[in-house]
Amino acid sequence: MKSQIKRVPNVRGEGERLRQEILGAATRILEETGREDALSLRGVAREVGIAAPSVYRHFKNKADLVTTVLEVTYRALAVAMSEAGESAAAAGADPWERVRAIVTAYRRFAIDKPRRYRLMFSLEYEPDRPPTTGHPIATMLQAWTDTTDAYLAEVAPSRRAEAQDLGVHLWTALHGQLVLWHTLPSAVAGNETILIEMEESLLRRLLPAPEAPSPAE
Repeated sequence: MKSQIKRVPNVRGEGERLRQEILGAATRILEETGREDALSLRGVAREVGIAAPSVYRHFKNKADLVTTVLEVTYRALAVAMSEAGESAAAAGADPWERVRAIVTAYRRFAIDKPRRYRLMFSLEYEPDRPPTTGHPIATMLQAWTDTTDAYLAEVAPSRRAEAQDLGVHLWTALHGQLVLWHTLPSAVAGNETILIEMEESLLRRLLPAPEAPSPAE
């Protein structure tokens, strides 16, 4: 049995640091197990080196803690995607190249942080989990909607109403490719070059070509 870490009490103003340590411990446990029922507030407290009641000062229950872990994780991926697109735009990339940069950021997150990625999309929830309003996965839906909307605004303005549907199709297809790439026992598995080629083919099929200018232009 793992012994509890002896912890020096936080000084005033360090409550946020403790909250981050609790989140970090919960994230590690969920990444290692992939199951919500493997997480307990007592186990998180032991990992951090605090008394279990201290966790309740930052999270009202286990479901709240798990939801916050997911919110932080989804937000981190969304920020990485946004920053990739902004960097590409600052370097003079065209709309297509900006989408490619965002897709690359998504792929690199999934490859560089495989446990974190599985946590986001493959966590086994407890069957008797209390209902919650909303799910942090909406952050990812918004990130892909923003990506496709920005592309359509410049390339095919008449189709901007399709941005969310196109974003969902692009996201789910990329996710499916990543899952297959990780799991298939073939020469494809682990070969990132093949994954990049698949992304390119997918983007060419899903993203509309630039609209022809109107006669008046």
